[in-house]
Amino acid sequence: MGFSDKMRETLGSEGARLEFVQDPDGWTARVAPGGTAEATLRLAGGTKTARVEGVILRVFVRHRHWADAQGMELTEQQALELEDRNHLMPAWSREQLSQTRVEVEQDIEPGAQQELTVQVQVPEHCDATTRSCTITLHAQADIRGQIDPTVTGKLLVN
Repeated sequence: MGFSDKMRETLGSEGARLEFVQDPDGWTARVAPGGTAEATLRLAGGTKTARVEGVILRVFVRHRHWADAQGMELTEQQALELEDRNHLMPAWSREQLSQTRVEVEQDIEPGAQQELTVQVQVPEHCDATTRSCTITLHAQADIRGQIDPTVTGKLLVN
């Protein structure tokens, strides 16, 4: 075993991986504010057996706003009201809306795939998805002995 192979094994980089199963339009889940988003998470085994103890799910909302040359922030609506917007730069704010943990307690064998349906509550005060507001679902697997894999999916909130 070469040096790079030993490093990969030490860091756990050849362990299990995660991905969200998306619908044909590229959404991980569709949900109304205050509803429960249901998503399918695919766990794929790496080069050795991995014990998935749990999955941490986080819902984030990002809002686009604009900044002028002096650093003054403008909302999307304020920017649209300007006749000349060439001097504006886009920026995004990010806020975590919720976090939950799903206990899994399963082994993923090398090369195997398992699907797990997860549910996460979307807060009532969550804004709708627009081109200036995105809502994402982040999943992070809790796997002992490896770097915890993560994945991000898009939620359609309307």
